[in-house]
Amino acid sequence: MAKIVVLGAGVMGTALCVPAGENNHTVLLVGTPLDGDVVTALRLPGGVHPKLDHALPSNVEAILCDGLQAHHLREADFIIVGVSSPGIAWVTGILNQLMTVPRPVAFVTKGLDAAGSSVSTYAHTLPSRIPMMSAFIGIGGPCIARELANRLPTASIYACQDISMAERFAANMETDYYRLSVTTDVTGVEACAALKNFFAIGVSAMQTRYPDQKRADGQSKNPTAAAFTQASLEMARLCEKLGGDAATAFGLAGLGDLHVTVGGGRNSRLGHGLGTGRSVLDVLSNELFGETVEGVDTARALATLALEKPGTKDEAAPYFPLASAILDAVLQEKPFSLDFSCLVVR
Repeated sequence: MAKIVVLGAGVMGTALCVPAGENNHTVLLVGTPLDGDVVTALRLPGGVHPKLDHALPSNVEAILCDGLQAHHLREADFIIVGVSSPGIAWVTGILNQLMTVPRPVAFVTKGLDAAGSSVSTYAHTLPSRIPMMSAFIGIGGPCIARELANRLPTASIYACQDISMAERFAANMETDYYRLSVTTDVTGVEACAALKNFFAIGVSAMQTRYPDQKRADGQSKNPTAAAFTQASLEMARLCEKLGGDAATAFGLAGLGDLHVTVGGGRNSRLGHGLGTGRSVLDVLSNELFGETVEGVDTARALATLALEKPGTKDEAAPYFPLASAILDAVLQEKPFSLDFSCLVVR
């Protein structure tokens, strides 16, 4: 059996402890400096994560971040990073301080790195920042943490340039309810992991922009379906632009993950606010105050990326109409507006 260290006691990092623990691995869940209350709750007899429903397997131990020692990482077979993008600096510091021997590191963190006019995935930027990381593994695909922790059927994808490493990690994590595929397109998986949050904002806006009071949920379906299809197409184009395989956007990492993200969560809630005519600042200052909305961070990273058709001088709108509308709303505080005559879904 393997030894696995999970950095970050958020819902996704904690949820991944469930299949790992049920596969009889020894799992150490390490809270970030912001996870003190979560770790305290988990360490109580029968303790449950405040945002999950059941206690973790008995072979999962939760500790505070100051309890992590170099020997924990030295003895680990795999390290899983379960923080949001603002926590990457903390993780980088911890790994560079305590990881003394090379180890593979898997990331559920979703985001893009922007430096000047260059935009890259974490698969490109983190290996040089963490010298002792022997392999970067990207975890993508449609996975709501609470549903995974409740053992509901879930399909995800693990990506690594070394396919044998992706297969080895998947073999340690897969269960009868947690089904895994693998790919070498780590850039594509990482790109889609970030982009689906961004596009979910625009797709979710359609659910409130065009209400249908005769439906139980009050939502018309055609506008959302059209925007969802457009998002998949634009995600494939951006995925390729960032160095990944466009086909990845039409699988678990892209289309599948976009579906669950539109179904609920902070990016979806922001989109619902934009659909009613509210501004990004208004929504972020009220019901989403203090929350990390990954799609907004992705928009900021995409700000310097040229959104035009390759080999042409076409403006962004005809080729990336949905992305352009989201960027205008997030970066320029404009009312969200998608001109359906610009859609290029065919």
